[in-house]
Amino acid sequence: MFKKLMAKFGVGAAKVDLKLDRPGYQLGETMTGVVRIEGGNVEQRISDLSALMLMRVTLRGQEVTRQVQAFPISRNFTVQPKPFVQEIPFSFVMPEGLPISTPAVQYALHTKLDVEMAVDPTDFDRVEVLPSEPVERVLKALDRMNLRQKSDSGKLTQYGQEFSFFPGADLGIPLKELEVIFFTAPEELRLLVGLDLASGLLRRDKEYKAEIIVPQDLLADGKEEELSRYLIETITGYANDPQSIPYVSLASYQQGQYGDHGHRGGGMGGMLGGMAAGVLGGMLLSDLMSGDEEMASEGTGSGEGEDTDFDFGGFDEEL
Repeated sequence: MFKKLMAKFGVGAAKVDLKLDRPGYQLGETMTGVVRIEGGNVEQRISDLSALMLMRVTLRGQEVTRQVQAFPISRNFTVQPKPFVQEIPFSFVMPEGLPISTPAVQYALHTKLDVEMAVDPTDFDRVEVLPSEPVERVLKALDRMNLRQKSDSGKLTQYGQEFSFFPGADLGIPLKELEVIFFTAPEELRLLVGLDLASGLLRRDKEYKAEIIVPQDLLADGKEEELSRYLIETITGYANDPQSIPYVSLASYQQGQYGDHGHRGGGMGGMLGGMAAGVLGGMLLSDLMSGDEEMASEGTGSGEGEDTDFDFGGFDEEL
């Protein structure tokens, strides 16, 4: 009786430990692993075993945590006392549209045993959200062009995740900074870029918006040099003749229109990191974004999402 009472308060209760097969997974990829459950001092009835994927972002010095998705694993089973050990395999699909992991965007899986009439054992495990292969190839190509990511690269905007670069060497063009938001679709990859160019006699910065459509064949294996050459030639052409840049509107992408002639997107693609506005709540994201963001004042929604009071426990200390 005493052991049962103590187990209700978590002393001598069952333990849960989620183990991923890999530390990181690409967007849309299947995460796999096992949940290891060790029996405690008494038999315990489990009504639910699930894993919550949490996203924690840092915006303007403030940390905000939201639940991205709940993954059910098992329901209604019994954990026997020690030395009982059970391993339950799982597979979850990494949600599309999430921002990839950066110092300012981090993820954890919160595994929870819902024990009837007792304190629920939990476990926290860090998981890395990795870019898709086409996005990864472009990021590596920009690095080969001596475009280095800034310390705040990968920050969130209302449209998606924005990556910021500066020239690590003289590129022979008046480029001060390059900002990139990726638009991914099954048949193509588009880069929505902001070029900060030094213009005029006083060399003052002026920003231009442009669109770069990356041909699918340049994203294949063995095309690294061709991809880098295509990107630098396109950026150089825009930088040397900004008046030739076709107009592009981020708002049209958000509304489902994209492309040189405003074709309807038809839901075929989306911004990398575009899911963040829905998870965080568009108005919250707008409030936390820096005041000089171009589109900061345009709300994309009013939902506040899940509560922020997630306890990262030991995981918090590892980040």
